[in-house]
Amino acid sequence: MKKIPFFFFSLLFFAALMLGCNSMPSDNPVSNQSNDIGNLSKPSSELQKELALARSSTAKYHDIEEAIKDGYVDINVVVQEMGYHLLKVENWDAFDPGKPALLVYSKNAVTGKMRLVAVEYAVPNTGQEPEGFTGSDDKWEYDSDIDKWECHAWVWYNNPRGIFHKYNPRVNVDDSDVNHI
Repeated sequence: MKKIPFFFFSLLFFAALMLGCNSMPSDNPVSNQSNDIGNLSKPSSELQKELALARSSTAKYHDIEEAIKDGYVDINVVVQEMGYHLLKVENWDAFDPGKPALLVYSKNAVTGKMRLVAVEYAVPNTGQEPEGFTGSDDKWEYDSDIDKWECHAWVWYNNPRGIFHKYNPRVNVDDSDVNHI
């Protein structure tokens, strides 16, 4: 019987380990969020299309400089379990899945690099909750300070509370940056 050299065995073990790691959940902002839309109740194909539109129309904004070039401005709103908000004024008063009013970023604690994690929609108060996304899974909240309804969609970073939940426990911001409102 031939003995397998230790080096060859080690190489096979390492390769098997690496292949197995590729199937592990990733902290990558564009990981399987498109296939994992949280705890929604049987999302319709229309809702899936709307979420895909939100992702495709904002994909270039992973580079925050692209967002700024396209008219998004830092409004100095930083919220724990949410992130840093940039606003595009012309998208402020209407719901369009492909034109979010706000982009929400999280800052890497080590590198300081910003990454896109969510989009947010804001529409004027008409006395009732907006229609928004297809179905009843989106969560609109009324903000009396600005007299608008708001809805977050965590299309770029998995939110264990659900794609439309306002807060994401996986997002932490520097306490010195947080607006205490």
